[in-house]
Amino acid sequence: MRELSLKLTIRMWDTYLAEGSNGFAGFHLYVCAAFLVKWSEKLKSMDFQGIMMYLQSLPTSNWGEKDIELLLSEAYMWQSHLATPS
Repeated sequence: MRELSLKLTIRMWDTYLAEGSNGFAGFHLYVCAAFLVKWSEKLKSMDFQGIMMYLQSLPTSNWGEKDIELLLSEAYMWQSHLATPS
C-alpha cells in the first residue's frame, strides 16, 4: 500500500490474516469504508476529479500506529454492526 509506511502496512496485513479465511475479502471492505468515512466531509465538498485526485494521494504520510489502530477499530465496528450473519 503506497499510502502507508511499510510498518503500518504490515500492521494492517496482520489484522487481515488474523480475521481468518474471510479476512481480506470481507474485512477489507470495512477498512475501505472506514477510510471513506474518515474523510467524508472533505470528499463531499469536492467534484469528481478532486475526489479521484484526493483518494490517489491520501494524507497519511504522517500517520503512526495509533492512527492505523483507530482505523482498524472503526472497520471492525462497521463489520460487527453491518455484516450479515452466516
